[in-house]
Amino acid sequence: MLAPISKPGKARGMRRPILTRWLSAAGAAGLLCAASAFADAVEDASEIGTALTGRDIYQRVIDNRFRSFSQNSRLISADRAGREQETRILMHWKDYRDDAGNPTRGVLSKTLVKYTHPFDLRYSGYLIQVNDARTNDQFVYYPSKRKILRVNLRSEAVYGTDFSFEDVVPREIDKYGYKRLDDEVIDDFGVHVVELKPLDTTDSDYSRIRVYVDEERYVVLRALYWDGAGVAVKEFSAVPSEVREFDGVWVPMRTTMRNLLLESHTRLIVTDLIPNPELSQSTFDLGRLESH
Repeated sequence: MLAPISKPGKARGMRRPILTRWLSAAGAAGLLCAASAFADAVEDASEIGTALTGRDIYQRVIDNRFRSFSQNSRLISADRAGREQETRILMHWKDYRDDAGNPTRGVLSKTLVKYTHPFDLRYSGYLIQVNDARTNDQFVYYPSKRKILRVNLRSEAVYGTDFSFEDVVPREIDKYGYKRLDDEVIDDFGVHVVELKPLDTTDSDYSRIRVYVDEERYVVLRALYWDGAGVAVKEFSAVPSEVREFDGVWVPMRTTMRNLLLESHTRLIVTDLIPNPELSQSTFDLGRLESH
């Protein structure tokens, strides 16, 4: 069990509209524009009247994160009939880039996810290594099989939920092309709007992702996802009043992912968070997947 959340900064309340305020690009949310809109990844910022390009904005979203974190989360899922089930996970994540932003031996980040609830899933887990110039390494462990298997988690759901692992593992800046759209306002908060398109070398289940980013805190407040056929399949949203500050990083504590095709949804609630813990290399060893 992690130590309880301690001394976060106060969540900001509602504010009067300001044209430029929030950038909503979800670490768990992906948005794309039509393929033709991304023919050229370089943008003419003068068309929007600001020096910030879509990539600039999303870089600030990525910069608003820890070098490492450990957190416990509850995921409460409901189908179209309102039937609910709860899943709980423990996640460790670590950035493997150096101070100059270069990968360490080709590795950008590592994520370890362990299920803690329900009982029949306890001790199951995943290990995800995001690589710079090659396919990511992904492994799963099921206690019933007592075996670690190499898998492709691209479209794998966090068990029984509307979040996939692609939605919850932080994204990397060089994996996408970017286009900035007109700013908007969400619940009296100004947001930058950016569309992301996965590069050909990026292993993604989405064809495009559109994110709405808080202009002050650079947190994703809303995101839309399209599949390869151009159909909108998911919508992500964060509760603005539940965005809190930890060690200078803004974290949405309550978010929701809606499956627009199945008419289901999942609420993700961060219950425990440790910012920037000292996670050793052994934390992400394959053998750690089998530990209870």
